[in-house]
Amino acid sequence: MILSLTHRLSSCKSAASMSSIIQWNIRVLHANRKEFNMFLSDVDPTVVCLQETFHKSDEPANFNNYSFYCISAKEVNSISHGGVGILVKNSVPHKRCQLNSSLQAIALRITCNKTITVCSIYLSPSLKFNSSDLDDLITQLSPPVLLLGDFNAHSTLWGSSKTGVLGKQIEDLLQKQNLCLLSDGSSTHIHSATASASAIDLSICSPAIFLDLQWNLYDDLCGSDHYPITISYDTADPSHATPSWNLRKANWDHSSEYASMQLRTGSSSFSAEDFSEKRIDITAYTIPKSKPSVRKNTIWFNDECKETRSNRKKALQKVKFCPTDDNIQRYKIIRAKTRRTIKTARCQSWQRFVSSINSAPLLKKYGTLLIKSLERDPQFKSCICRMVIKKLHPLLI
Repeated sequence: MILSLTHRLSSCKSAASMSSIIQWNIRVLHANRKEFNMFLSDVDPTVVCLQETFHKSDEPANFNNYSFYCISAKEVNSISHGGVGILVKNSVPHKRCQLNSSLQAIALRITCNKTITVCSIYLSPSLKFNSSDLDDLITQLSPPVLLLGDFNAHSTLWGSSKTGVLGKQIEDLLQKQNLCLLSDGSSTHIHSATASASAIDLSICSPAIFLDLQWNLYDDLCGSDHYPITISYDTADPSHATPSWNLRKANWDHSSEYASMQLRTGSSSFSAEDFSEKRIDITAYTIPKSKPSVRKNTIWFNDECKETRSNRKKALQKVKFCPTDDNIQRYKIIRAKTRRTIKTARCQSWQRFVSSINSAPLLKKYGTLLIKSLERDPQFKSCICRMVIKKLHPLLI
């Protein structure tokens, strides 16, 4: 059973009621870490499936509010290939699935609005495998299944100009295992040398959840050569909390006067229902409500970062519409400048924060927190750790 997203009935859903699962070939997690942290803050996904992380088992990789599970990159003739991982919010019930497979794949059993098995997979063109390996992997995944990854496979079914050998194997897998294709044929990969576009990142799911999911391509490469893919689903997202009464900003004098006016009864009396309605009306008129929003940990993201990221998007659009050597080279230069600008802005923000802590009590309060934050990102640690340790060490020992 092969279904494409173009065959689905479209439905309009409120953005506030939608949560998302992201799939992305990040092209080296360590090198693209700062962009990835910004992406997490902007999108606030529930689950993220990563491919080509090139992550090593001895490298620390901690993310605020997320649990990270990964399989290290495979080494063949001292050359690393791939690596896959899954991030899931700590608030989401989940359990890792034990897989017995030679493929680079990792899976979690996750409970969102439904309990599903999410699998992140990377099929390297440099490593050989059999079609039976894919069949064996699918049989180990409890349905319903959401299989996300870079398959490096070409087929006219998902937007390629021709069907290759691996593409035919994936087509047979969909038919044999009764799976559906979410991908809509959009190009997901931009070749860094030629700027040629291809659709090699696929999103595959079980029929039971096909109509619950919406597939969309993100509008920026975010430092990689693959676009992040957003798979949205309808849910009661806890990040969009119900507004509550903000008692700190209540106008109590006005509330008292307004209550006296509204509840002045004279010779008549109110029923319990009328009294409740009037009391709610008084509260709504004199006490404001909070405006809950997703917390953004990007205080260092300044106007210069915003401008360079915008320039990178514009340069990418030029490459897509006119992939000349000059446009490709210009995009690479702007991409490198964007990474450098973001790295510098974040580093300088930390320096200003640490320099502002001058009293001993504040140093003791924030010292341990700063050290833990630095340990999460070894690359960031190397540029500022000496200054922080020099200032904090006498008060932490």
